Amino acid sequence: MKIQKVVLKEMEFVAVGDEYEKRFINEKSHPAFLTNAAVKKGYDSGLLESSLFEDLLKIKGLEALITQTDEEASLELLNAFDEQKLIAVIYLAVIGANKNLGLSFEEFLELYHYPLTETIQLYANLIVGLLSESNEFAKELQKQTKKSKKK
Repeated sequence: MKIQKVVLKEMEFVAVGDEYEKRFINEKSHPAFLTNAAVKKGYDSGLLESSLFEDLLKIKGLEALITQTDEEASLELLNAFDEQKLIAVIYLAVIGANKNLGLSFEEFLELYHYPLTETIQLYANLIVGLLSESNEFAKELQKQTKKSKKK
């Protein structure tokens, strides 16, 4: 499993002449990875409702459509993603890797300032990491059960 990095920061607006400029302050980097416990917490709290694997298949479909020129189909698939759900999964990954962070989802949203394309990429990386870890667990379990049958 590859550990992802999520940068959280505060946003402020500063007067520059007659206009305002957006600035980010108090930037802090956090490790992020999905654990089975974090995913369960997501389902228990209502942040997750559908299968992460199902969403990963949508992302694979999105990658295929991006290479095509059918803009309407690409927009339709993009609309299938709920940005709040993507961010909720990222939140669970940050909380899963940083148990003492103590941020509510609403507080996390105040500090999360990624564009949609980066959010989708981070989300996909987190799901792939969880699924590959689960797959490794299954392989190891299968190896161990084969050994115990031979004895």
